[in-house]
Formats: sequence, C-alpha cells, structure tokens
Amino acid sequence: MDATQKVVFNTVILYLKILVTMAVSLVSVPLVLKTLGTSDYGLYNLVAGIITMLAFLNNSMLVSSQRYMSVAMGEGKVDRINSIYNTSFILHLSLAILIVLGLELLGVPSIEKLNIDSNRVTVAQIIFQFLIISTFSRILSVPFDAIMNAHEDMLPFSIIEFIDSILMLIVAFTLRFVLIDKLVFYGGCVASIALLSLIMKYGWCFYAYKNYKLVLSKYVTKSQIKEMLSFTGWNLFGSAALMGRNQGVAVLFNLFLGTISNAAYGISNQINNALVHFSSTFQRAINPQLMKSEGMGDRSRLHRIANISSKFSVLAITFISVPLIVLMDDVLYIWLGNKIPSFTSELSKCILIMSILYQFSTGLMSAIQATGNIRNYQILMGSIILLNVPLAYGILKLGFPIYYVTIGFVMFEFLSLIIRIIMAKSIVGITIESYIKDVIIPCLSVVSFSTLLCMIPFLFIESCVLRLISTGVVYIIMFIFLSYLWAFNKNQKAMFKSWIQNVMAKFTF
Repeated sequence: MDATQKVVFNTVILYLKILVTMAVSLVSVPLVLKTLGTSDYGLYNLVAGIITMLAFLNNSMLVSSQRYMSVAMGEGKVDRINSIYNTSFILHLSLAILIVLGLELLGVPSIEKLNIDSNRVTVAQIIFQFLIISTFSRILSVPFDAIMNAHEDMLPFSIIEFIDSILMLIVAFTLRFVLIDKLVFYGGCVASIALLSLIMKYGWCFYAYKNYKLVLSKYVTKSQIKEMLSFTGWNLFGSAALMGRNQGVAVLFNLFLGTISNAAYGISNQINNALVHFSSTFQRAINPQLMKSEGMGDRSRLHRIANISSKFSVLAITFISVPLIVLMDDVLYIWLGNKIPSFTSELSKCILIMSILYQFSTGLMSAIQATGNIRNYQILMGSIILLNVPLAYGILKLGFPIYYVTIGFVMFEFLSLIIRIIMAKSIVGITIESYIKDVIIPCLSVVSFSTLLCMIPFLFIESCVLRLISTGVVYIIMFIFLSYLWAFNKNQKAMFKSWIQNVMAKFTF
C-alpha cells in the first residue's frame, strides 16, 4: 500500500470509528442518565470536571511524541526511534505520577468544599479515585498512541477505541441491574475500561513493533529528554492559551449574563466540536506522512502535503458546517424545540465560521510543527488567542450583545490565518502564491458557488423540514461535483475514479 492509498484507507477507518463512537454515545448517554438519575449523573460530571482540564495536556504530549517519532522514521534511524519511544514513555510516566500526587493532595480536599449532599460526599471521593486511575491510564497510553499514529496504523487504534465504546455501551445496559451503588459501579467501570485500553495498546505495540523495546536504561538520554520537554512545553503553551480563551470567555459570560448565556455558548461549542472532530480526521491520517517528509529532508513533499492537508480539512468541515450555518435556525428548532437559549444561533454561526478559518491553516501548522522550530510561533499565536478574553470583557462591559464576542473570535482567527501563512513561508518555505493557488482559491470557489445555489430552495420554501432537506441536498450535490471539478488535481481525480470503480466492482454480480 503506497502513501496515498494508506492516507485514504486510514481516513476511512477513522471516520468509521467516529461514526460508531458517536452512535454508541447517542445510545449510552441517555441510558446512563436515566439509570443514575439527574442528581448522580450531575455529581459524576461535577467531579469529572475537576480533572477534564488535563485533556489538553494529553493532546500536546501526543503531538510532540508523534512528531519526533515520524521525523525519526523519515530519517530511517531505528535507534533514534527507540530513544524517542523510551523517552516519551518515561516523560509520560513521570507526568502521570506527578498529576496523581497533585490530585490526591489538592483534589481530594476540594471534594468536601463542593456543593454536594452530605450523604454522597463519600461516593464523590470514591468516584474521584476512579477518575484518577482513568487519568493515569490515559496519560500513560500516549506513547503507544503516538507510535501507532507515526506508523499510520489506524486500524488497530480504531479497533481498541471501538472496543472501549462497546464496553461503555454494555455498562450502560447493565447499570440498572447492579445491586451496589450504581454511581460507584459506573465509576469503577470507566476506570477499568481505561486500564484495559492501556493494556491493549501496549500489547499491540509489543506485538507489532518488534524493533522497538522499552529499555529505559539503554535508550533514554538527558539530551533527548531536554529536547522533547522544550518542544512539548511550547506546544503546551499554545494549548493552554486555547483553553484559557474558551474557559475565560465562559466565565465572563456567566459573570455578566448568567447561566443562560453559558447554555447558549455550550450548545454552540458542542456543535462546533462535533464538526471539528470530523474535519481533523483527515489531518490525523495525513500528518505522519507530512512529518516523515521533514525527516527525509524532502521539503517540496512537505509543502505539497501541507497544502493538501489544509485544502481537504477545509472541504471536510465546510461540507457540513456551511449548510448548517445557512439552516441554523431550522436545525436548532428541530433539535431543541422552543427551548433555545437566546443568541444560540448567532453564537453557533460565528464559532463555525471561526473553525472554518482555523482549518485553512491546519496544514501550515503541522508543517511548522514538523520543523521543531515552534517557540516564536506558539508565543505569537498563544498571545493572539488570549487577546480574545480582554476583548470579550470590553464588549460585555459596554453592553453589546453576546454574539459580538464571537465576532471578535472570527476577527482574531482571520488575523491568525494571515500570520500563520507568513510564518509558514519564513520557517518552512511554503510560498504564499502556491498556498493561495492550491488551497484558498479552490476552497472558496467550491464553497461560494455551492452556497449560492443552495440559497434558492432556502429562500423560496416555507416548510421548515422541507426547506432543510432540499437546501441540504442541493448544497451536498453541488459541493461534491464542484470539489471534484475544481479542488481535485489530476492524480486525485484518477485515484477517486479508481476507488469508485473498485467499489462498483464489488457490488457487480
């Protein structure tokens, strides 16, 4: 399987994994909520919220480990890959231990200060211990995730994630039949599944990658630890800035406008997160090839893959988000009925536009990450992201509507895109002309014409459901046709035709 076929295969596998996971969640979450009851389910999420902030740390560490492994694979240095693998493991083990100690020393006493019924405080403390076990397992599994990603082995990774989802579904179905405290049972199952996932990922890496061994005394060096810590630290700064913006704005909304504004902001972010998850899947599949290009010293290949990554990430998110922006009021009405918090539609539209702008530069960001020269980039981008917080304070203080804050998001994201293009040229050598030609023009052409055509049924059909269906169908058909016509190059068209022919052949008797 060549590089292009592997990217396509991995993309399909990851999308199938996402669809299965989302389907399982749609079934399991209502079951758990119904069985535990609103109070206990809220208690679980309240306790879990104390440590969910650590998720951004995991993502930064994963990107760092994968970057070093992929570059080393491009260089073809097995010993260096082993060194990175072992260093990544010892860093994550140390981090996991430190976080566990911190949670035990600071988190446990905090449980008693939360607004919890006195007869459920002990249960909350037990749940917290289970969540600490789960957190430890998730952090320690990052090196194994990274080496699977670097090898582009998305099938075993997806199978393990699929098993996790199925086990959670089984827990949801059996929860009503247990005789012990249901919340304690649920927390124990979540921790056990996280541990099982860690064991499966380690088992696969031990079985599949015979050349890579965890021998800390042989492969871990101070220089490698220092190098990876520096890279991870700057990556962490960027992730922390993003979290600071999102949480800081949420706090400001609450202070100025109360919990109803938080509900609107939360719904908007839920919609956005689901769509970004879809669009980032292609990037996850193609990133190992991009990183390996840097390791091989092939900058022209890196430039080409970076532009492809940006282009198809934009197409992936606009395929769903643009009709959703057009039909936002209808979608929210069908989904939530009359219980729609004020300004939810405006917030959702602005946040989706911001995400579209962000996807324009995903390939550029990955290319910069591949070089390892990220300090100045992360400082500048993190600072721009954090400027949203004082801007939001000023907007709310002056009494402007809440959605003006997210308009500020869009403005800063547009500024960030311009800066990323300039920095990608400076650091990686990607020319602005090639980026405009290969990414901006094709994407804007496809999205603009598809949107204009779908506005015909949107403007002339009054029925909410019929308008939603007809507008969505027109957009999707035109989007696929114009993407093939304008966004695909000759090689991509040939590959697409070959894939269609292979699929049709399988269904021909």
